[in-house]
Amino acid sequence: MNIIPRSGWGARAPRSTTTTSWSQRTEFIVHYSLGPTTQSVRAIQDFHMDGQGWSDIDYNFLVDVAGRIYEGRGWLGVGAHAPDHNTSGIGVCMIGRDGDSTLAAKRAIRWLYDEACRRAGWNLAKLGHRDVYATSCPGNELHAWVRAGMPVDGGAAGVPAEHVGDGLVGPRALRRPAPSPQ
Repeated sequence: MNIIPRSGWGARAPRSTTTTSWSQRTEFIVHYSLGPTTQSVRAIQDFHMDGQGWSDIDYNFLVDVAGRIYEGRGWLGVGAHAPDHNTSGIGVCMIGRDGDSTLAAKRAIRWLYDEACRRAGWNLAKLGHRDVYATSCPGNELHAWVRAGMPVDGGAAGVPAEHVGDGLVGPRALRRPAPSPQ
């Protein structure tokens, strides 16, 4: 899959940036924009910067219902998407509301998850925004998919109950390595 760079969607320059390292990344947090599926990434960035006063768009990546992936703050940018989880979590936003997600959007989100795990060298915890913050985000339908292990077919079939939401489902079921002795 291709990631549309910031220049490809007309991103504004951030007011400031903070980065982290892969060693700090332990979570993959799925969100929704709560806006229409026609909402542009630039409109989301404008709202975050002008309406919320944040330094940039708050997500690391955004995905539309056609399955296109847009770079937000990128792989190692510290987001503003989940209080107390912005350094540890990669925030991915599906553009739309509850029930708007498509198979293409889910496959793109899952691809981002698999790529994040490949880059980190271990599986990140699969979470919906509501798993780390009191909110209805990412909606009931998308949250159920995340809790089912984010299956690439978009449904929950074939996921053993003991693995639902544990981050250990799929072809890249890597375990985080034990810390090196000091």
